[in-house]
Amino acid sequence: MYRIVTFLLFASTCYCKTEFSGRARNFSIELLHYTAQETGGHVVISPFGVWTLMTGVALGATGQSYEQLTNAFVLPKNPNTLITGFKKLSKTVLNPTTPAVSLTSKNFVFLDHGFTIYDNFRSTLLNDFGATIQNLDFKDSNKAAEAANSIIQKSGATVSNVLRSDDFADSRMILTNAISFKGLWALPFNTSETTEEAFYDENRKQIGKVNMMYQNAPVAFSNMVAMNALALELAYGDDGKYSMLLLLPYPKVKVMDVYKKFESVGITDIYKQLQSDINEFGLEEIDIKIPRFRISTNVVLNKPLGYMGVKDIFQPHLASFGRVTKEEIFVSAIVHKADIEVTESGTVASAATSAYIADRIAAPKFEANRPFIYFVMEKSTATVIFGGIYSKPTIF
Repeated sequence: MYRIVTFLLFASTCYCKTEFSGRARNFSIELLHYTAQETGGHVVISPFGVWTLMTGVALGATGQSYEQLTNAFVLPKNPNTLITGFKKLSKTVLNPTTPAVSLTSKNFVFLDHGFTIYDNFRSTLLNDFGATIQNLDFKDSNKAAEAANSIIQKSGATVSNVLRSDDFADSRMILTNAISFKGLWALPFNTSETTEEAFYDENRKQIGKVNMMYQNAPVAFSNMVAMNALALELAYGDDGKYSMLLLLPYPKVKVMDVYKKFESVGITDIYKQLQSDINEFGLEEIDIKIPRFRISTNVVLNKPLGYMGVKDIFQPHLASFGRVTKEEIFVSAIVHKADIEVTESGTVASAATSAYIADRIAAPKFEANRPFIYFVMEKSTATVIFGGIYSKPTIF
């Protein structure tokens, strides 16, 4: 019995054009929820990167393995429909139209010498999934890791040292997605306004300090009463295609309690509320305070995906990959590594009580000096490229 070791790695550092885009969006919220449980809340992941990789895994699965993957990732049951939708969505999401945003996603498949995959699956990986496929000698794990990392780096991906020699032990095939995002704010923060300030938990107990960025700017801002949170959108570049969406819970409201509201409120609902408030009030000057921060996450996604119903692919006697090879294989681990930096120039991946009771009273404030949720979005499809929770303050 052999293993597939699947790695997903990101390093950095209308709302829905097509029905298909909702699939990646819906999956994103659920994955972040379960991953946050595994990491204690402070987290960054790339849902679009995970979704991209797992779409490739699904294309090789059969039987219950395929059923579980399509259900969890909200994929079409028909493989041809899946491929068509995947290609259209990827083309839209990965197409910056402003020099202020750089976004790349690369797929790689490394095969052990002597491990043969079916021609149809190879063709799908090359032509539909856009993957680079390379045969390596996994027995010489040091050379295999060196060669794989060289291939990834030469492809134009902005990551380095993605794979280690240990990753090739007992493996027959490694699938990797490397996605990177760099965005410059449409309205950058002035570094001279950044000051060290206290950061609190939801009960106003100080839990650390942060370098707090500040600006007063006309941006989209809403009081999301249905979520017990304030919403703020910060645009990247000047084309309105990419933005960071932040959700700041009301005082004494926990981040996860806000997150649970996604059961009844969608990301598109937040965007609709933001646009509705712009239509009614215009773009008002908002006092904005958010920490300058960096978050790194390295998490095995087997358990979060298990909560979402993906179980058989991890079991040697249950996994079914009949479209990949005649050998009996299974997925040993899905490892997700992600980094994000948010600074005054952009992203390289307490308000008054009255503000929570009624919209637009006095000068609106968005002061993220307590745990908050953030998403890096492609707006036309409402796709979550990166997302996470900031809850553990550090000086960065």
